[in-house]
Amino acid sequence: MQRFAGTNNGMIRLCEEIPKKLAVTPAMLKPFLEKDTLQSALSYNRLFIIDHSILDDCNKESESVVCSPIALFYRRNDDTIVPIAIQLFQDPADDNPVFLPSDNKYTWILAKMWFNNADANVHQSISHLGYTHIVMEGFEVSVHRHLAQSHPMYKLMLPHFVHLATINELALAILLNEGGFVDTVMSTGTKGAYELIKRYQPKWRLNVDGTLPASLKERKVEKPEVVPDYPFREDALLTYNAILQYVTDYVLLYYPSDNVLSQDYEVQNWRAELDRPIEKGGLGVLGIEGVNGKFTSRDQLIQVVTSIIYTCSAGHAGVNFKQYDEYAFPMNYPSKMRGKPPSDKRSHSERDVLQAIQDRSDHYQLLTIIKILSEHSFGKALGNFEVKYIFEQKALDIVNKFRAELKKIHATIQERNSKRAIRYDYMDPILIPNSISI
Repeated sequence: MQRFAGTNNGMIRLCEEIPKKLAVTPAMLKPFLEKDTLQSALSYNRLFIIDHSILDDCNKESESVVCSPIALFYRRNDDTIVPIAIQLFQDPADDNPVFLPSDNKYTWILAKMWFNNADANVHQSISHLGYTHIVMEGFEVSVHRHLAQSHPMYKLMLPHFVHLATINELALAILLNEGGFVDTVMSTGTKGAYELIKRYQPKWRLNVDGTLPASLKERKVEKPEVVPDYPFREDALLTYNAILQYVTDYVLLYYPSDNVLSQDYEVQNWRAELDRPIEKGGLGVLGIEGVNGKFTSRDQLIQVVTSIIYTCSAGHAGVNFKQYDEYAFPMNYPSKMRGKPPSDKRSHSERDVLQAIQDRSDHYQLLTIIKILSEHSFGKALGNFEVKYIFEQKALDIVNKFRAELKKIHATIQERNSKRAIRYDYMDPILIPNSISI
């Protein structure tokens, strides 16, 4: 469930072929495939993969080791999805074996811990800091630069930027400062975290990675028959679709035709800046809908604004509010490890596992911060705005329709949770703030 209901559930994808750099064989995997062969498991969409190649040599200046692992997962007959192979670095070698569930118990635990340590550093650097906090602040600055406060699109988006610049400034001063929180408790350190964000920038696209249905489809995990139990997908899609309808209704109210949109120079200037290269003063964001730097249809504007509002609200909630649940027990999701990862398949002991966990004082520091970050006490729930920008009656009717839909979603999720073996509350609209406020 950690891969589909955890705080970094957007990395796993369907495995359609085994990459050559992952040194597994059919015979090696056969004991973990129930009645499947490797080929049938691939053919029946039962294998999944996470490849953290982006971590390769990302923290050269840090004393801590961070792996760049590849992990393979298998969907069993009971639909649980479990790890069946972990290679801790990218290139196959005698000192980089593939670890398996049949290995010594503590050797397998260590391999999983080192994999999750890598995943945790991707989570904090890319999924959380880079592509919610930082990228959305760029959108906020651009909105203020190009749209008048009286502009309908300004009024639509501003409630979802409340507190964002402030919380980012605090993070820079307290968490990302030299020798601060990230340097102390994360394997990458601050420089490594920024390096990961920089590496991911050419890959991140608003209309794919920042658009939930497209992200699920691109990773080929959108269908329940492929991943039957994916709580984040099932619940987050409800809120995404509600936001999409809200934005659609609002945009159509103020833009009765594509031609009206084409003549709105404020929105068009804003659009042009979004994907203009950074060296030319733009945000340099890929995947911005439009043609030649302009919106040519209302659907394009709807897509961009929906992705912004979703990312600032539900998207951030998904990667933020489960942090304490994931990180608090250090063996579950270690932010930092001591020593070096296993380089052979020899047997390890419980003592070896305990010695690999970061020291107590660093972990206490981690607990203090992530407990605060996981609190829901900052910002009002989605649809209940702290600052009111919308006053026109027809627009208010659209807001009220949105709020009514969110109430229905809350009831649906409560009903689902009453039947789930493990509750998943993180996409319940009453627990999703409007903005990145923590």
